Amino acid sequence: MAILGKPTIILSPDDNKDIKPILDEYCSDFGNNCISKTISQMTDSDYNKPVFIVGDIHKIKNWQKFKLPLKQLPNGFEINNIKFTDTSDGFTYIDDLHIVISGNSLKAIKDVQLAFIGGYDITILQKGKITYFGNYSADKFDWYNLQNLKELNYVKKQSPSFQHIYVSKTYRDTINFSRTEDDLKKYINQFLSVYKIPKPTKKIDWFIHSNMQEYGMMSGLFHFTCAGNNSAGFSIRGEIHTHGYGIGLVKHEYSHYLFDNSIPQTYNPAFFVEGCVEYVTDLNNDTLYKERLSIAKQYKDTLNYEELIVKNNNFYGQYSGTNYSVCGVFVKYLVDNFGVEKFKQYCLAADKQEAAKNIFNKDFTAIVEGYKNWLDKQ
Repeated sequence: MAILGKPTIILSPDDNKDIKPILDEYCSDFGNNCISKTISQMTDSDYNKPVFIVGDIHKIKNWQKFKLPLKQLPNGFEINNIKFTDTSDGFTYIDDLHIVISGNSLKAIKDVQLAFIGGYDITILQKGKITYFGNYSADKFDWYNLQNLKELNYVKKQSPSFQHIYVSKTYRDTINFSRTEDDLKKYINQFLSVYKIPKPTKKIDWFIHSNMQEYGMMSGLFHFTCAGNNSAGFSIRGEIHTHGYGIGLVKHEYSHYLFDNSIPQTYNPAFFVEGCVEYVTDLNNDTLYKERLSIAKQYKDTLNYEELIVKNNNFYGQYSGTNYSVCGVFVKYLVDNFGVEKFKQYCLAADKQEAAKNIFNKDFTAIVEGYKNWLDKQ
């Protein structure tokens, strides 16, 4: 990506409130090279400069001035003579002067963003699934269809808890699917009961991969193909993907599917996305909970709770191990002191500062101080 390391316009629609956290994250990555602009602030000369476009395709005007190999439609976009008009359709595109993360809705933008690393010139999210990905050559995109690759390279199995289970043809270990189903069924009932949420009407697919290359490629999380990335599981786009097998891993990713079905991640920070799962994990493992309680006490005054919860920053990465240990403890504090219904309402709230007052009748600082005092008594 030649655009990196150069002064770059981070371009968004004039109304960019919904994607501001994404814009802030990318502007931070570019550092002093970041030039933030909205579409109405663009000058004619700006269209010949490096531009990183983020936003709903309907809210970005003057697409033709960028001279990109795509066409804006009244209800979507067209690439390689294929029209993408579903609200869940999106794309990422990269060339020497442009990076684009766009789509037909905010959800599509956030979803396709997870596939963005620059490994391919184009990645298409179609009806909520990563389909086409490839590179630009001879005035068109030479691409693969990810969904076709899944059908060719995996063995499909039936399962009561899943729509289908896909096992890589290169996976050699034996899995007792009957026992997995029994264990998972009990856990599902517990999880739904804890959060008082309904069971999803649509089942999820589960893909079992034998190596990280398969895991990254078939999930559409292409950065997971990189050496040294040891992430083992992900729940995304109506699919669970695991590198290998483990009942704890499957339960964790299935939990995301259950919770997200009722409480979408649109405004839910990673601290709660993971915390709601780790809370139930802690309920089932008293020894683990005591270890995590000790870690929570150790870091109670050094964690930046506003950054983690209000701004939804810095959960994953260098300190993710500590954050995973603490997030379930923090969720337990909220559930025990305010109730599960108010916790769910808080997860759904866009403005976490204001929501703390409206839902918990305390400002955010008081919530954090209450948590610290609660910790001291545990």
